[in-house]
Amino acid sequence: MNTGCLNLNRGGEYAIAALTRLALETGRRPGTLISVRALAESQGLPKSFLSKILEQCLRAGLITSKSGSRGGVGLGRPAEQISLLDILEACEGSYHRADCVFYSDRPCEGVDCVVFCPLRKREEDVRLSLARTTLAEMARSLEIHPLNAGPIMDHKATTQGGR
Repeated sequence: MNTGCLNLNRGGEYAIAALTRLALETGRRPGTLISVRALAESQGLPKSFLSKILEQCLRAGLITSKSGSRGGVGLGRPAEQISLLDILEACEGSYHRADCVFYSDRPCEGVDCVVFCPLRKREEDVRLSLARTTLAEMARSLEIHPLNAGPIMDHKATTQGGR
């Protein structure tokens, strides 16, 4: 059943994980481009699958991309300016309120509804949390996480502009 609200699927989850790793790596080495292959390997994902996800992020302006042997991907703007909601909306489509929980043929009326459903309040809380959580916060969390394997070893990683 498609409720019309933000649907979280693996694509969105993988995009958050990959862009968090990208934020961590570019925070360590500003201006760095990471090959999609190395990023996919670091996430344990097939390169072709991650490429499709990153293409959506590129269209949304969340990342930049450079082709060629010294190419790769980098963040399109500072990690502090990219929210988890930005990433999810790039991969899943724009967030909007679901249909009424009680009457499937009616849109949710939100605060104008006589019975304003408590689920809608929780849904809005989640949306706000995603909008307030940045890639920079996620990268800081990943950096100290005990399962973090350390920097991506990518011999093709370059600095943007060939520096």
